[in-house]
Amino acid sequence: MVGRLLKLSHQLSRHYYGALPVGVWVVVIGLLVAVIGLWRRWPLVVPVLAGLIALVGLILLIWGRIQRYHRFVPSRSAKAPEAPHTPLRGLEHIKIRATGKLSVEGKERFFVDLEAIYHTFETREHAVMAHVPWSRFLLARSRRQYVGMWYAFFKPEDIRDIEIGELEYGLRRRPALRLRYQGPKREEMVLLAFSNEGDLTRALSDLYYDLAGPGPDLIA
Repeated sequence: MVGRLLKLSHQLSRHYYGALPVGVWVVVIGLLVAVIGLWRRWPLVVPVLAGLIALVGLILLIWGRIQRYHRFVPSRSAKAPEAPHTPLRGLEHIKIRATGKLSVEGKERFFVDLEAIYHTFETREHAVMAHVPWSRFLLARSRRQYVGMWYAFFKPEDIRDIEIGELEYGLRRRPALRLRYQGPKREEMVLLAFSNEGDLTRALSDLYYDLAGPGPDLIA
């Protein structure tokens, strides 16, 4: 249920009709109907229902924004991968769903549940390469200026900590890693959600391949 509500909040916030997100329109129209209904003395059920829809919509928008539209549940039994760690080789990559702040051409933006790949270059720099699609929701549309490829890059020495858990969004809970790393300006966070535990283990082994000593904190 929580994942469904977070996805709904995200869709209401991400898709626009005119200059406003569709979720804002729901709140505005609901309030207008409630006020007009009371003023014109419509049957009480109409303004009450409209006001309730506006209130629920407003709460959903605010709550979803505070939660960043996702729910990460850390695993209590998480353990660091045992050596020897195996790196990704050549063009090898892992398909993921990416959540976090991504950038392109000097622009930065927080995205949720994007189709993406996790890859490590020969230089051992790690990369999350995600595609932002153009989409519709009800009568609203997403912003075309965000369509395209967005990225996150980080080196092994930039990684501050790694958390293993599950990411809840929509109808699914996927095994996931939450990475905190030092970006050019500040500490950043990106979540990698996997279709299965095997892919998570493969990515975790690659992340630990370059780390000297105990590596970053693995938070359980």
